[in-house]
Amino acid sequence: MDTNALPLEAELEPIFTKQLPAFPENIKDLLVKIAPFLAIIGVAMGVLGVGISALFSPFMWFAGSIIYGIGMIFLIIMIILEGLAIPGLFAQKKDGWKYMYYAQFVSVIYSLCMGSWFSGLLGAFLGFWILFQVKEKYS
Repeated sequence: MDTNALPLEAELEPIFTKQLPAFPENIKDLLVKIAPFLAIIGVAMGVLGVGISALFSPFMWFAGSIIYGIGMIFLIIMIILEGLAIPGLFAQKKDGWKYMYYAQFVSVIYSLCMGSWFSGLLGAFLGFWILFQVKEKYS
């Protein structure tokens, strides 16, 4: 048993690598090349979202929306994880992949907690499929 295994990694990996079609090598290489830039865009959009939301947060709290606060906490955690992943994604290191795995995990939990079952499960399926397809490219 791998002591460095991530939560549910052993259960998810066979599903997304053996039971689903594999991506062609050129697609995997392309995804690995653009991943750090997509993470940078994700962080920038997240920071922008948190910044704009901060302007409206007093109104949301006065309206009694605890869901708003929970959503902001999840968003901030995802921004931090994606930000931590960027250097590892550029260097194609396993740590970059792990941070993106955790960010995907947090995104799925957030979607399910907020009641976005369909989009959460679809996002989980696509996100984990992509992550496990390119995992071998990170050392």
